[in-house]
Amino acid sequence: MSGESFASLLVIASLLAPLVLALGVMLPSTREVGMMLAPWAALPSLVLGLGTGASVHWKSVLLGMWLYSPDRVTTTYLLFTGALWLLAGLFAKGYLRGDSHRPSFWGFYLATLAGNVGAVLAQDMASFYLFFAMMTFCAYGLVVHLRDGRAAEAARVYIVMALLGEVCLLAAFFLTAGTRINLMLAAVPRVVAESGSRDLIVVLVLLGFGVKAGALLLHMWLPLAHPVAPAPASAVLSGAIIKVGVLGWLRFLPLGQASLPAVGQVCVSMGLAAAFYAVAVGLTQREAKTVLAYSSVSQMGFLTLAVGLALGTPAASPLLVGAVLVYAVHHAMAKGLLFLGTGLLPATGPRGWGRGWVLAGLVWSALEIAGAPLTSGALAKLSLKSAEAAAQGPESLPPLLSLAAVGSTLLMVRFLMCVWAESPAHGESGVGWMAVAWGLLFAVDTALLFGTPVGREQLPHLLEPKNLVSSAWPVLVGGTVGALAWRMGRRRSWRMPRVPAGDVLWPVMRVIQPVWRLVTAGAARDSVGQGKVSLHLQQGIERLQHLILDAVDRAEGRLSHLRQVGLALLLWLVVFLLLLIR
Repeated sequence: MSGESFASLLVIASLLAPLVLALGVMLPSTREVGMMLAPWAALPSLVLGLGTGASVHWKSVLLGMWLYSPDRVTTTYLLFTGALWLLAGLFAKGYLRGDSHRPSFWGFYLATLAGNVGAVLAQDMASFYLFFAMMTFCAYGLVVHLRDGRAAEAARVYIVMALLGEVCLLAAFFLTAGTRINLMLAAVPRVVAESGSRDLIVVLVLLGFGVKAGALLLHMWLPLAHPVAPAPASAVLSGAIIKVGVLGWLRFLPLGQASLPAVGQVCVSMGLAAAFYAVAVGLTQREAKTVLAYSSVSQMGFLTLAVGLALGTPAASPLLVGAVLVYAVHHAMAKGLLFLGTGLLPATGPRGWGRGWVLAGLVWSALEIAGAPLTSGALAKLSLKSAEAAAQGPESLPPLLSLAAVGSTLLMVRFLMCVWAESPAHGESGVGWMAVAWGLLFAVDTALLFGTPVGREQLPHLLEPKNLVSSAWPVLVGGTVGALAWRMGRRRSWRMPRVPAGDVLWPVMRVIQPVWRLVTAGAARDSVGQGKVSLHLQQGIERLQHLILDAVDRAEGRLSHLRQVGLALLLWLVVFLLLLIR
């Protein structure tokens, strides 16, 4: 078998393996076999990320589906996405032992995996959106897994924000494609740069993918979703799924094709604001996974900043994209270790060598997030600073990035304090698979530091004295301040006021909910008025339905290809509804 044929089989297996296993999990006759094989579903995508091959073209699927390109963005994303999903799946094998919702978890997990991998593999716009939407909506099942009131609230916020993001993306995609029906992703940056609606498209893309990436003011779902989601789900949500939002920016923004200094400056400002704001709010939290969620918002601020610099300086775009990829790999592995570690630590019990090893691993992963010397975090931040220097960013940017690293360290100190406080009094069963998966992820994280697919040119510079000092002092300052604050808090029994998770969403809902209660109460008191409101509402809905149907009929008359899109989306909807059955 030739190398190209083998790569084509891997591409097909990367998509079909999770989809077939999801179907197997849903059928009672094959459920046990499906759940037994489910953790291995990400293996083909991991293998595909290790090598190169040829693109796959399915002419009769959707609008002509193109999959896989051996460029550095695709292969890098496949590598860390496949590794994280594979090891999180193995972790879930032990973590979910005895869970009554285990079949439902695996169904949604596999469907979300297929959407995630498909979005990375997709090389045309229609295919990308199909898989991106599949990933978005199927991840709802991971958030709502516990089926309690808190999970329902988090899932509701997640799905509402996801729908708002989808609206922005659909508008951006239609403006970009125009009458072309579909576009190859390689051509999208040039088409956007030449479009008369360029600025509007860029804003819509930033907003639409910003929801998934946890950008500032679009991040509210993250601190609500992570505490209620199972540990393996949180690992892939933070490590892989939010990175697809960044991938969308890389695919659909005119990076290197047009100079947008005003939009770039806004992105840089929002990125810096996210880096500091998320730290300030995260320090008030008392749940370890909520602290990690705000840490993700802070870290995504650095990537928002890099994308903003690339929008403002097209010549430096290749270096900045490379820095984004290095940061994505580092953050995916470190956050995977932290989230899985929070799930593993309770199973080790209050004492013993197992607990000590897990705590040591959590400390190391926290140092990576903080950017301590000789860690993947130091490599990521060095790559970002080098790219920023090439882009000739503001002179105030390097010291601000160092201060943000102090904030990252403080947040990690807070996380370790919360983890220690949440530890139970006894261990649990099923620790074997969890420990194996966590240990393997730790090994992969270490291997990627020295064998990183991107950013290798920066490895020798990690040992330079100036870089050792610049990465060490923020960690020392942050660690010292955190330790002093912890000691003072214990002596004086003082606790920092807690900002509710979701922060920005909290005051908004406190305004909306009373108004909604007043409206509904007034309508209940006036049955006649209620009947009139209901009648007007029904008439308005009917008019809207007629308008939509007329618009669809006109569109089908002009663009017959849209029927293929409708059939594909209908098929996806049927699969999604089947997954909701439990």
